[in-house]
Amino acid sequence: MKTIMKKNTLIITAITVSAALASCSSDSTNAESTQSGAPQETNAEVANWTVDADQSSIRWTGGTAGAAVYSHFGDIKVKSGALTTEGKGIKTGAFVVDMTTVTPKDKGYNEENTAAKLVGHLSSADFFNVEAYPESSFNITSVQGNKIMGNLTIRGNTNLETISVSNMTMNEDGSMTATGTLVFDRQKYDVAWEHFLKDTVLSDDITLEITLVAKQA
Repeated sequence: MKTIMKKNTLIITAITVSAALASCSSDSTNAESTQSGAPQETNAEVANWTVDADQSSIRWTGGTAGAAVYSHFGDIKVKSGALTTEGKGIKTGAFVVDMTTVTPKDKGYNEENTAAKLVGHLSSADFFNVEAYPESSFNITSVQGNKIMGNLTIRGNTNLETISVSNMTMNEDGSMTATGTLVFDRQKYDVAWEHFLKDTVLSDDITLEITLVAKQA
C-alpha cells in the first residue's frame, strides 16, 4: 500500500511541475509577443470644430443638353456648421446653407436674360422655393474612407447623399479646410422644372463643390 501511495505522489508531483512549467512558458511567450509584435493601438485624438461661414463656400453648377447646350454656375453661402474629427479624418458633423444667397458667376447673360432674372427663377417655386424653404442642410451619418454619407435636405425633402472628399488640410493658423464634391438629382427634391425650349433638356444633376473652413471649438 505504501509503495502505491508513493507512486501516486510522484505522478501527481510530476503533473503539477509540468503544468507550472507550461504556464511559465506560455506567459513568457505572451510577453515576448506583446513586446515584439505590432504596436498597441492608441485612441486617435478627437476634436470639435465650428465652421467659419465667412471663409467657407459652395460653388454650384447646373446645365442643359440638347439643341441649346449651356451651363450656369455660381456661389451660395454656408450659414453655419460644426464638425468633429478623429485623427486626420472627419467623423461627424453638419452644415446649413443659406438658400437666399444664390449668386451666379458665369457670363451667360444679356440684357433680356440677366443674372438677376436667373436668381429669381431659381428662388421661385419652379426650383428651390426659397421663400418657403430658406435653408438647406447636410447631416453626416457615416464615413468610409474619403466618402462622407449624410442626409441632404432641400425644399423639405431629405435623401441620403455622398460627398467625395478631395482634400483636408490643417492650416498654420489652427483652422482646418476640407473640400469635397456632392452631385445630387434635383428630381428627388421636387425641383422638376422642364425647359421651355422643346429640344433642350435641363440636366437633373446639380454639382456642389464644397469648401468648409473650421476653427477648433
